[in-house]
Amino acid sequence: MSTIRQARSDEFDQVLDLITAQQQDPARACIFLGTERDGILAELDELGEWRSTVLVAEDDGVLTGAVLSDSDTSLGRGWIHGPWATGDWLPTARSLLLEAVAALPPEIATCEIGSDIAHAPMAELAAELGWTATEVSHVYVADRAAGEAWQAEDPRVRQPRPEDAETIAPLHDREFPATYTPVDRLMTGAADGSLLVAVADGDGFLGYAAGRVQPDGEGYLDYLAVAESARGRGVGEALVSTLGRRILAASPRGTVNLTVQDHRSPAVALYERLGFRRECSMVGYRSPVAATS
Repeated sequence: MSTIRQARSDEFDQVLDLITAQQQDPARACIFLGTERDGILAELDELGEWRSTVLVAEDDGVLTGAVLSDSDTSLGRGWIHGPWATGDWLPTARSLLLEAVAALPPEIATCEIGSDIAHAPMAELAAELGWTATEVSHVYVADRAAGEAWQAEDPRVRQPRPEDAETIAPLHDREFPATYTPVDRLMTGAADGSLLVAVADGDGFLGYAAGRVQPDGEGYLDYLAVAESARGRGVGEALVSTLGRRILAASPRGTVNLTVQDHRSPAVALYERLGFRRECSMVGYRSPVAATS
């Protein structure tokens, strides 16, 4: 049986190697992190003191698994990165996950894991523990070659203003009720430059989009929402094209990634028409901490 313990400082290179190998296999890949070692490290470093949360599984002196976490006490939410395990995945992963959840700050009420839909053991583990599956989301990516065909700046799309927060909030909260970036953080990010935000208006508020450049250099379109009264008027395409061009220009990798829920078929059609290609499909699993500890 594996021993679960805190990772030592001299083991982090081994941990990164283990995570990278697992992330490169869709049948073992977890959400929240990429597939390249340098990029994974950059994403983890953005979390802050991630090394203090790393737990490892050890069998006869060999590291056979790892898990880590981050949390937001103001939101009462925690995110488990992993678990990753070699060999007999399920028992090792179960032990790692339970220990990681137990180590979350006491203010955390709910936690989440997630994986590629090809990761059947993760689905089995989540079902065993009673975690609730989210809707499947599809990951799309476009590069600068695709962006060259996008329309030029649309006159309806502009930079955000502080007073836009009250207008954006109802749509943002309705479309993204479980988001890790509420409207106040969205507007703060727009003001300090950590987020790229665009607002569309004309005869009233039409919609908004927000994105960023991730620590690994990949661009990401986090949010896109069009007011119900403005749908069918090309607002979504205008926002994606305008903000997408800005993200591509800022991204060292020259990419813009996004995720879209499976039921949003009009959005999927828009992205594919604009040259985004589907990379994978992911699913999350959520649970109250009290139900898992």
